[in-house]
Amino acid sequence: MSKQRHHINTFKPAKKPKPALDTAVLKLHIDSLADDGRGVARHDNKVVFVGGALPNETVDAQYVRRHKRYDEATLLAVSKPAEQRVDAICPVYQRCGGCQLQHLSYPSQVSFKQQRLQRVLAAASANTESATLPAAITGSEFGYRHRARLSYHNGVLGFKAQASHNLVGVENCPLLAAELNAVLSQSTAAIAEFLGDKATAEVVLSLSDDGRVALKIKKEGFVYAKRSAVLADKLVAPAFLHSIEGSKGAAWRGENAPLRYPVSEALSLPFQPGDFTQVNIAVNQQMIQQCMAWLKPESGELISDYFCGLGNFSLALASAGARVVGVDVGEAMLRRASQQAKALGLAIEYRNADLFDAENIVLDVTSQKVLLDPPRAGAKALCEVLAQSKTVQTIVYVSCDPATLARDLAILQEGGFAVADAVMADMFPQTYHLESLVHLTRN
Repeated sequence: MSKQRHHINTFKPAKKPKPALDTAVLKLHIDSLADDGRGVARHDNKVVFVGGALPNETVDAQYVRRHKRYDEATLLAVSKPAEQRVDAICPVYQRCGGCQLQHLSYPSQVSFKQQRLQRVLAAASANTESATLPAAITGSEFGYRHRARLSYHNGVLGFKAQASHNLVGVENCPLLAAELNAVLSQSTAAIAEFLGDKATAEVVLSLSDDGRVALKIKKEGFVYAKRSAVLADKLVAPAFLHSIEGSKGAAWRGENAPLRYPVSEALSLPFQPGDFTQVNIAVNQQMIQQCMAWLKPESGELISDYFCGLGNFSLALASAGARVVGVDVGEAMLRRASQQAKALGLAIEYRNADLFDAENIVLDVTSQKVLLDPPRAGAKALCEVLAQSKTVQTIVYVSCDPATLARDLAILQEGGFAVADAVMADMFPQTYHLESLVHLTRN
């Protein structure tokens, strides 16, 4: 007897085509700025985000995306400009995805970021709801970046376009230090000749405090020594070819003398291209000074520095006489940091631990002061441990993401900490990115 086959009807009706996007020109009044720097308006009882628009402006815009709860529009014209509107100095602004606020005067950019931090603090603590804005640390509004990470594809070297993987070719960026722009203009042709028209690669430029600029390339495929040496010979000082890494085979290594990153007038960190260093040296130095003022390191006392990296804050704390335990993940990085501390005769012990895993977090029982400088993901696990600690009395939290800062401050507040002071640090002028420092003490 043959078995009967039962067929299941798997037919699915075709999806309804999306309705055509309304191409009508919208007349909008911009009420405020969103956290990402876009103008916020309302139309047909929905929020509309308009990139490049400023508060109190009347603009013409057109839908580019429609969502259930909000819409997005592109700016066509500004019929009534705001007083704080300025002309962007970059010819590829609003095509390149690097900047979002060049059309906003710099004092207004600073105020915008202070207000964002103020809202985070108000949400975290009833003691910070005053109208007083947090103080601001600022530096140069252009030419502040000491390193740059560019992409290369189909013969174009540049930065990714807004909301796209396409590249915008760049040979001069107003955010980069003059030395980096000089290398870009002098070396782009040689880099393109080396990589060819079809390659995909990443090009990292890093400026040392002695003026040298290291060039590091990561590319698909093999790396050939002879061609790499030819590129090294074609680079013009202050540029030098540090290394070329391929997805296959061995890497090519050139001059590997360490670069130097100045954390103060007296101290410099040795680093290699690809290491994390704060892009804005002048603002970073002021941040270190502010952290020192809050922590008040005393001779012989123990201070814990979490997410310590190469020792950006550890060196300053130890130079003031404190004993420092620096904790982060990355054995090679911590080994180099330890060698630097030893060479300077500083009392710093570096430990390797995953600070996103609570089981790996150890608090020294004699450490009453803690500094943490986490990445954008924040420090949820660490803050939960700190909130339960009975010994830690003072925390300085250095944040690069307001959302995770708000979450972590709420955790610390539940543990009995209160915000004593806060400062906005404008690490990334012309962008919406917000760096902040928060001083907390136990109630």
